[in-house]
Amino acid sequence: MHRRIVVVVAGTLFALLALVAGIVTDFHDREFPQAVGAKSRIGLDFKESELTDREAFTRLQDLDARLRLGLVKIAPDLAGDSSKKVFVPLNDGAFPARVAWFGGGDPVEVMGRERLDHSPPDGTYLLTGDSAGLGELEKSLASEAVRTHRTEASLVDSFVFVVEAGSFGAAVIAAFALIAALALFWLSVKARGRALRVLGGCPTPRIHLQDLGGFFGALLMSALVVAAASAVYVGVLHGWAHVPSFIKVLAGLQAAVIAASLLAAIALSMSAWPSATMLATRQPAVKSLRTSAVVLQALTFVLVVGAAGPAWTAYRDSAEASAETAQWHRLSDQVAAQFAMSLEEMDRVEPQIGTFVKEAESADAAALSYTLTEDAWETDFGAYSAVAFVNQRWLDLLTADAPEPSLTPVPFSRVQGMVVKEFGEQFTLWSRSKESGGELAAQLRYLEPTGGLRLPVSTGNGELLFLSDVLVAVVPSLHDTFSDADLTSMMSTKNIVFSGLAPTQELLDRQGLAPDRMRAAGFEGEVNLVHVAEEGLLKAQFAAYVTWLLNLALVALFTAFAVVAGVSAVISARLHAKRDFPLRLAGRPWRRILQVRVAKELLAGAGLVGVVLLFQQPDEAGAVLLAAAFAAIVAPLCHLLATRWMFTAIGRRRV
Repeated sequence: MHRRIVVVVAGTLFALLALVAGIVTDFHDREFPQAVGAKSRIGLDFKESELTDREAFTRLQDLDARLRLGLVKIAPDLAGDSSKKVFVPLNDGAFPARVAWFGGGDPVEVMGRERLDHSPPDGTYLLTGDSAGLGELEKSLASEAVRTHRTEASLVDSFVFVVEAGSFGAAVIAAFALIAALALFWLSVKARGRALRVLGGCPTPRIHLQDLGGFFGALLMSALVVAAASAVYVGVLHGWAHVPSFIKVLAGLQAAVIAASLLAAIALSMSAWPSATMLATRQPAVKSLRTSAVVLQALTFVLVVGAAGPAWTAYRDSAEASAETAQWHRLSDQVAAQFAMSLEEMDRVEPQIGTFVKEAESADAAALSYTLTEDAWETDFGAYSAVAFVNQRWLDLLTADAPEPSLTPVPFSRVQGMVVKEFGEQFTLWSRSKESGGELAAQLRYLEPTGGLRLPVSTGNGELLFLSDVLVAVVPSLHDTFSDADLTSMMSTKNIVFSGLAPTQELLDRQGLAPDRMRAAGFEGEVNLVHVAEEGLLKAQFAAYVTWLLNLALVALFTAFAVVAGVSAVISARLHAKRDFPLRLAGRPWRRILQVRVAKELLAGAGLVGVVLLFQQPDEAGAVLLAAAFAAIVAPLCHLLATRWMFTAIGRRRV
């Protein structure tokens, strides 16, 4: 019976490890897609390079073809669902039309080279070919002041990243706690037999070897069954190409857990060795194991309630992350200008840029968001953490689906002192008509988010902040408010974005800012258009994936606690069997038989919850108390089931 219990409980644990292995395999596949044979990820940063975007891509294509690297750029699918990725090979190769993921979901489309015509060369590339030329690639790009960062495909690194990404580390610790509890249960079952073998003069090493051999055999049997079943499951549903990676991760996890369980069993076996005094006084052989069981249950309980708060925060943030992703979707058609020219040439194009912005604004295609935070401005904005200068087009883009009223007016008189004090001189510098700072400040319209709205505002270079305590200053007209020099500066930092690639490119052509016309005018640099939402969409996708992992980790911890509580209750039932059996025969209800030990556990649990609450955020207290309530139900239930099982076993002379 006890062997079957160990096999079943260990099977539950190894099934949990199979789930972890599946997540690691899925993460590894998303980082290094197996369908295209990805071997490395290479991050490229051209910000310090003097290469134009066109020159950068030409350089990469040449190196890719010569070194047979098989480089594939990762980019959002801006033509379809912008929350998804697309793969763009730099050169022709044996790539599938669509790439399927281990974790399912919509396949990724492999697009042609023209997809990168208006994308920045910065970003992440997959190496799918010969890795021998990577050193030459990095050396060649370094000579052009291009920063590179290479990440090799490694299942170990993927596992470490998953464990470090939030509370998955706690889930792994819970797994070790569960296996240690199984070791306790095994030794408690074997305690009487161990005592008799000690009295019979059996050598100590033989007793250890027999006990640990039986425990190891039960664990190994369970591990092999789970590994075989899960491998078939992965192969049938996810593809046999993923089975080797999955089995490597699962086997590593199972080996680590089994090794830890054997070490725990050895330590517990040595510390709980039956003594002559115990045998002479007829004390239960499992008595020495009770302390370890209580400590283990308390540790797992602390892990559960301690992880509940952060997991709740992650769940709440996941809703915000989903909203943020939706905001990035609204910017998926927005493009920004990227200046690949000297400061002197930028000064020369300022009048053309001013006219360009004026025409785009008249077509309602120019959106401004220029945000200054307290930290960046090194001052105090009072009730606000930042001040965002926007135009109506920006608000229309990013508050279209927000419930009304999402923004409420702020009287100028209420913020006049702060705005004029902090930005008066800056307004004078910005102003096209050189009005005083106070006059320009009075022309703006001021708003603030309400109803829990976290308004997306840009800090520049494609970075968004989602703020609920921001003062929004609405600029009536970009061209009429800001000088050509300031408009050029704001465009260069991507604080001004434009709707639609084709219409924006047409506007550039009309102002003589197309590459060929600028070359004809004697310019060495050029102005390129890039999609502003690319990096933001990829970051939002990653945040959502990590959030999912965090909440799955909490489920793992709840499972671990339930099993640990059950094992501890079985040990407790064995210790109290001489008391519980006659009381139950006398007609005493189970509630009265168990009330003392259950009350002690609940009281101790309440104390531990109080300690955990001291280290939690105030808004996480509800989640902690909910997790504690779960434990307060599971622990008494485990005691009831264990005690009833022990009563039946004694009645049938099985104990």
